[in-house]
This record gives sequence, C-alpha cells and structure tokens, in this order.
Amino acid sequence: MLHHATLSTRCCVAVAGASSNATTRTTTTLASTSYAHLRITRRSAGRTTGGVCCFADGAKDEEIFAWKRLQSEYTAWRVKNNILAPNVEVAYVGGSEKEKGGDDLYRGVKATSDIASEDDLVRLPREATMLVVEGQENPHEEYISNELWAKAGDERWALRVALVLLYEKSLGSRSKFYEYIEQLPKSFENLGTWTEEEVRELQYSVGEKFAKEQRLENEKACELIQEYARDGGLKTIEREEVIWALDVVRSRVFSGKIADQEALQRKLLPRALSVGTVFASFLTAQTTELKWLCVFALLALVVFDSTKENDVKTDTAYVLMPLIDAFNHQTMLKTEFEFTNSEFALKSPKSYKKGEEVLISYGLMPNDELLLRYGFVDDQNVADTYQFEGLLPYLTQNDPTLKENLEKNPKRIESLRFIPEGSLEDLTLEDSAWRGAFVSDGTAEPNLSWALRCLYATESEWINAGGSCDGFRLGGGQTEKKAALALKMACEYRLQEMETTYNQDQGLLKEKGGENWKMRQAILYRMRKKKILSDAVKRYSV
Repeated sequence: MLHHATLSTRCCVAVAGASSNATTRTTTTLASTSYAHLRITRRSAGRTTGGVCCFADGAKDEEIFAWKRLQSEYTAWRVKNNILAPNVEVAYVGGSEKEKGGDDLYRGVKATSDIASEDDLVRLPREATMLVVEGQENPHEEYISNELWAKAGDERWALRVALVLLYEKSLGSRSKFYEYIEQLPKSFENLGTWTEEEVRELQYSVGEKFAKEQRLENEKACELIQEYARDGGLKTIEREEVIWALDVVRSRVFSGKIADQEALQRKLLPRALSVGTVFASFLTAQTTELKWLCVFALLALVVFDSTKENDVKTDTAYVLMPLIDAFNHQTMLKTEFEFTNSEFALKSPKSYKKGEEVLISYGLMPNDELLLRYGFVDDQNVADTYQFEGLLPYLTQNDPTLKENLEKNPKRIESLRFIPEGSLEDLTLEDSAWRGAFVSDGTAEPNLSWALRCLYATESEWINAGGSCDGFRLGGGQTEKKAALALKMACEYRLQEMETTYNQDQGLLKEKGGENWKMRQAILYRMRKKKILSDAVKRYSV
C-alpha cells in the first residue's frame, strides 16, 4: 500500500528488466511491535474499508460464496502469471463465517502451512505488475491523450498510475490484469473520503488540512481529465471512478528508485529497504508536512546505498503489486525483501503457524499517513508525531519572558533565519519554531529546542555565547530550562483547548467505537496526539 509521503506505501520497491541476475537483500528495521492492521466490527455486509474487504455477522451465504469465487479466479490468475506464493493465500481473517459472534471478517493473508522466518511469502515477476516510471512517455495513447499525460506530469504521479489502472479497467476481461482489478476494493475510507464533520472529530488542525488537500487533489484530477481527455472514453468517466482509481493507487502502490543507463537496461539501484519503507513514503508524500513527518523515521534508520546516486541516472518507479498489496500491517522489528532485475520477493518477517494471519510492516509511518492512505490508525504508533502549528506566534503573545526578550532585542528572531548545516529539511530555525514538532515520546524536534534556547536567552547570555545561535546548539543551563517551561506551557494550552480529554475519549471509545469505523479511528487518532502532548508536559516539567 502506498504512502506517501514517504516512502511510498509499504516499502521502497526496485523494478528492473531481465538483463541481470544480481540479487539484493535488505532488511527494514522498525521500532515497535504494536498491532495495527485493519479490524472491522459490525460492518454492513460486503463493505470495504481502507482497502480491506470485510463481512459483518449478517453476511449472506451467497455473498460470501461470491467473494470466495472471485478469490478463486484471482488465485488461478496468479498461477497463470507465475506469481509464486506456496505458503499463503488471501482469506477471511478476524473471525469465522459461522462462529465468533460479533467478530467480522476482513480480508487479509493467511498461512496455508507453517512458515519460518525469512521464508518466501511471494515471488512476483515484473511482468505481473502494473508499472509507471518517472519521466516515461504515455503508454496508452489510444486511451490517454498525450496532453493529459503531460499535464499530469511526474509531480502528479498518483494520477498517472490511476490513468493506467483506468485504462486496464476499461478493457474489461480483455485486460491481462482483469482478475486482479476485479478483486480490488470497491470503496475506501481514507481521510479524503471523510465529511468535514467527521474530520473535525480528529481535533487536530493538521489532520483537517491533510483531508482538505486530498479532496482538492481529487478535484484537480477530475478537472484535468475533463479538460484534456479526448471526447468519449475518459471524458465520460464518472467522477467516483476517478477517485476510486486514485484511492487504489494511494493505498496500494509501491515506489522506489531504478537506474537507467545506456549500458544498463533498467538495472536495479540496490537501495537499502531499511530506508525503503521510510524513504519511499518520503518520495511520494503529497504535502510538505507529510514529508517532514517521515524525517524522524529516517533519523531512526541507517541510510546507505551500494550505488551512489551521482554515479548513475535514477528514476522513481510506481508499481501496483498483486498479492503483496493484500498483506495487512503490523509494526514489527523487520520486513525483509529480496529482488533481482526480473522479480520481487517478499520474505516472512517471523514464523507463522498454519491458519494464522501473515502480517508485514508498511514502514515507520505516522498516524497522519496511515489515516490519509489506508483509513486506519495505530494507537501505539511509535512513529507518530504532533505539530503545534503557530507555536512561535503563540509564545510571543502569551509568554511574558519571551515578550520581554524580543522587546529588548527585536532582531533576535532574525538570527533564526538560517538553515542548519546537515539539516534533512530545507527549513530555518524560525520555521522549526513556528511548526512546533514533537515526536511520539513527547520530545521536541531538535531544531525547535535549539531555536527556543536562542530566543529565551537573556541579553547577557546571548552576548556571552558570541551573539549567534551557534552558542546554543548543545543546550543546557538556564536557557534550556526556560525553553522547556515554554514547551510545557504550550502543550498544556493545546490539551486544554481540545474538546475532549484523554479520559473522556476512553469512555467514548467504549460507547461509540464499535458503531462507526470512522469515529473509532478519529478517537484513536486524537488520543495518540494527546498522549504525545501529555508526555511532552511531563518531559518538560522542570
């Protein structure tokens, strides 16, 4: 599944031709064991959520039979296309068809026999994937006008992949991907599908902004199709179908770097997939904010390449990968991949017994990313973050100490207008102070703390430190304490202005969480944000 920002969705995927037999193995190391795959309870029969097909207790036998028949045809298609998955199969998980009253069934992948750690789960030939490469020419001129393909451009990669998907869908049973497309979810509940009232339940302005941006992206895609598609075909396609294709891409696409040289026919660039699931999301982030949300995940990993990017021209590939995109998510220590120029292999991250659901990790993604792409939240997410947008203006208006400092030296803020050396982002210290970013344990982003130390230093402390921010990079002393108290005050204020408390949310989760999927995710989402703020209050109480 995709995502964004950062790392495409589940992992960084390398795609190549068949000119080489070189094999690269990489390991994705993550920091938690919290369980966060989709689980649906008391849902309407046959409805899909976040890309996972599920059936409620009252599902009719014929509906379940029809779904099984569809999966049987999909299995036969995979065999025909040499997609090897000897120990797993798409199946109902989370309950049984006749038992476990109250537990619904959702789509996942089960072990058909015992699986050992690092066993092959799936081996997928390149020819069985749906692929769009950055900078490639229009692959289907008979359906997609060159003008529309050009207007979409590489920056709207999701639209380009969606256009290829819509082309294959328009072929019906003539498409080589027919059985794959038929079993895809028919609807999604990612953040862009939420109403404004539902989004407000997040109690987080940044989340509201992400939802609005995804809706605007949908509208822009529809406008481009109407303006630049040829008469007939895409011109007459329903808006809902365009958004469906975009949601399929957002929630299921993999991305990664490939190399392109005259001497190499799409030779793989063996980028470490420990960066993979994180870096790919960074590459595909839809917003600057979501790109930033991946930075802390990147900081937690060792970044390395066996091929220097300046040694070879690289492009990004976006790939829909049958079967691999059906695995649900669990934050775990590792997900291992192995790939050659002709196929992509997914390795089991741990041992599974026959009948157990097999899970992989989508990577270190904040809940903003999970909700935006997949429609679910990890309530124990160690990669989640909180952004106090407008933190600097808030402090200048409400903290007497900072007000006094800036009145004495109004140019102090100007000293923050530089990008620190070695920074992973193109942000100044002033930008960091305005953004107000905290990681999952309540720790302030390093450049935020640095900026506040500079601002809260007295005039004598500033002069003694050489009259520049360099003297406050390492922290400590009275300036550190004043900065900590400022962070504590801001986080307490933000908690107080939220409509509900953490304890109230716990009650609401029991009361309403089982009735409405979106409400449950909204409550879990805001509880995780409140936990970050509460941890920050404790951390900075000096």
